[in-house]
Amino acid sequence: MRLEDQPLADARGRPQTKDNVGLLADKLFDGDPGIRHLLTEVLQRQEDEIHRLQCISQQRQREIQRQEDEIHKLRDELDAFREEAALERAYDRQRISRLENPIVSPTPPQEGTKTAARIEEMIGILKRRQGRAAFSELKEELKLTDSQFSKLIKKLDMRRFDVQRRPHSGKEKVLVLRQQIG
Repeated sequence: MRLEDQPLADARGRPQTKDNVGLLADKLFDGDPGIRHLLTEVLQRQEDEIHRLQCISQQRQREIQRQEDEIHKLRDELDAFREEAALERAYDRQRISRLENPIVSPTPPQEGTKTAARIEEMIGILKRRQGRAAFSELKEELKLTDSQFSKLIKKLDMRRFDVQRRPHSGKEKVLVLRQQIG
């Protein structure tokens, strides 16, 4: 095998380097074995140094890759933290806004004039009947449906009225106007 047949790149850092070094030494210094030995030793040291530097380079590349992965992970965590913080600030602003501007609840509907008139009419009916009347009779005179009458009974001031069962038939209810002293 001749040295001229091999490209220069094959002689760098490859396992065949020792053979190539020997060929080079033979070609350059045919007659002096001391120089050949010295040249072989120098080339061997350079090859070892190149190998050591390649190992260091690979190690640094792995370390750089690890650090880049770590940086990427930390950036993702930072982005998530920033998003969470922004969301919390938005929620805090909403809470503060609600505290500063409380929602005004609509006032409960007041007793309408129609309801008040019906209650007064009911009191008049009860006064004409000695302060007592059956639910069915009141409903009929006021011309109300069952649900309307039920709602009207719920609006009554129970300090002025009393609901009792009819003495002879326990099923029917009677509205009683309480007596007022004074």
